[in-house]
Parts: sequence; C-alpha cells; structure tokens
Amino acid sequence: MMPEEWPIAAPAAGRSAPARAAGCERLDTVRADFFLPPAERLTEQERALMTAMLHCLIGDIAADLRAALPVGRAGANDDETSLVEALTRSGLLDEPELIALLLRRADEERIGSAARARSGRRGARALQALVSHQDAGVAAAAMGLILGQGRRRDRFGQCLLAFDDLPPDLASRLAAAVAAVMRHDVAVRGSAEDADAELGSAVAQLLHRHDADRSSDVLTARLLRALVAADALSDELLAAAAQEGEVAFLAGAIGLRAEIAPGIAIAELLSGEAGRLARLLRCASFSRDLAAAILASIGDLLGMDDPAAAIAEFDNLHADEVAAARNWLAASPHYRAAVDALSGRHG
Repeated sequence: MMPEEWPIAAPAAGRSAPARAAGCERLDTVRADFFLPPAERLTEQERALMTAMLHCLIGDIAADLRAALPVGRAGANDDETSLVEALTRSGLLDEPELIALLLRRADEERIGSAARARSGRRGARALQALVSHQDAGVAAAAMGLILGQGRRRDRFGQCLLAFDDLPPDLASRLAAAVAAVMRHDVAVRGSAEDADAELGSAVAQLLHRHDADRSSDVLTARLLRALVAADALSDELLAAAAQEGEVAFLAGAIGLRAEIAPGIAIAELLSGEAGRLARLLRCASFSRDLAAAILASIGDLLGMDDPAAAIAEFDNLHADEVAAARNWLAASPHYRAAVDALSGRHG
C-alpha cells in the first residue's frame, strides 16, 4: 500500500544534498511557497504522481514525433527529463488545462486506490462486471472503458495521462512546444529550414492521429449512455462504483441525471465542501440512501471532515434551493467565471 505522505528529501537521504541557490536569488519563489495554506499545497505524493505523468506524456509526444521524422534526422536522446526541463524554463508547460488534468487524474488515483484498499477489492469490479452484461451496447462500452483504463497504466501499474485525453487545442500547443525543443537536435543533422519542415510534418501527423473519442471522459460517457438506454444505471451500481472510488464514473452519472456538464460535476464532487456536495446530489435527484452510501464510502476521501454534515444539508435543502443550484451549475462556464470574478469569489 502506498504511504500517505512521502518524505520531502528522500532522494538526498544518506548523502549530501545537491547545492542550491541561496538567499535573495530565490526570495520571490520562497515567499510565495512559504505562505501557501497547508491545505492547498501539493503533497509529496501528489507532486511525484503529477510529475511522473507529465514526464511520460511529454516523452510519448517526443517519441511519436521522432518516429515521424526521416531516418537519421531524429536525435538519439530518449530522456524526456531534459525536454520537460526546457519546456518548464520557457513557461510552455504553465498551461492551466494541463495542470488541471494532471491534478484531477492524481485525485482520481488517490481516491480510487484508498477506496479499493479499505474495501478489500482490486480493480474496478463494478465496472468490469458490466463487460458480461446482457445488453450488447453496455457490454461493448464497458469493454472499451476497461481497455482504455488499462492503456492508462504503465507496466508497473503507474497511472498515465494519454495524449488523446488532451483537448484538441492543448494537444496542438503541447505537440508544437515539444517539436520546438527538438528543433536544435534535428537542425544539426541538416539545416534549420529542413528541421522546420520535417517537424511541422511530424506535428501534423501526430495531431491527425489525436482522437478525442478515445479519451477517458468520452469512453466513460459512452458507457453511461449505454446504461441509460438499457435502463441499467441503477442506484446499486452507483453505490458500488462509489465504494470502489470510481469518481469519474460517478461524476458522469451525476452530470447525466442533473443535466450538467461532467466537468462541472466532477469539480463539485472533488470540492470536498459539504454544502456543494449536498446540492450536487440533490440536483441529480439521488435518493437519501444513495447519497448516504456515496458519502459514507468516499466522503472523507473527498476532503470532508464530517460526511454526516453533508447528509444533514441534503435533508434540509428546499426545492427552490435545489432548482437555483441546478440553474447555476448548468450555466455557461464563462458566465459563472465572470460572476465569480465580479463577486470576488474564486473556484
């Protein structure tokens, strides 16, 4: 079982720590880091997981670009660390969408691993069982999702973020950024003009293969639609999914029932705020028993100190409050962001 927190200086244990810039040279960064609220900081486990996923993603993009270059034009350097360092120094990885995806994937992994560990289950049995469902559409969609989840694991079981999981605009920017870092190595084997043409062609080929229909979110949505069509999206299935920490599946089901976007549903689910969770579950017209089962299974993993408080709020919400919450969550994200900005709220 993974430790809850990894030691900060683990790599330097037993030997002298590497030299670091001292004093005023790091003052701006240290000030920002020093005053971050502890509850909002990344844990060492989250940082390590997000870093590993980012390195693998950049490495996969670079490998695909190298494969598309003419023979002898690609560099022999397969170390994605230098690529990530170059992209980080230039600020090209400071993409809110990318960081949000990495953080969400880390949250899903943390919650799923912890929920399955304490329930004694290995793997997503609730979803795996759907592969043998009597409805062919459900069985096919379940198989697609299970295979997709398998492709998002490396040979050691480490979770990954796939290129297909990226929105098209973000995929285009990342592919172009990686190609730009590779330009020098490609140019030394020919000319800068040839490097630009060859890397441009390689990026175009990579983006042509980008398929949003293979993204984890689309595969999950496809299974949920099949379950709805077969009248098989039962409370029992949702409770079992919650017990196994399948938060993406659960959020997708909430989005369907509440008629809000899955991205909004999972943001509310991962907020860890009792009031927001209570309103979300009421918007989805979940029964009290189902809401209680969900909160009992993963309420603490979502960050709630007292899941019972969310049930109390669930019980006390009036119909007009639920309707107002549904209207707010269903509104355009740009509208909601503008309202938050004007009112001084964030998130």
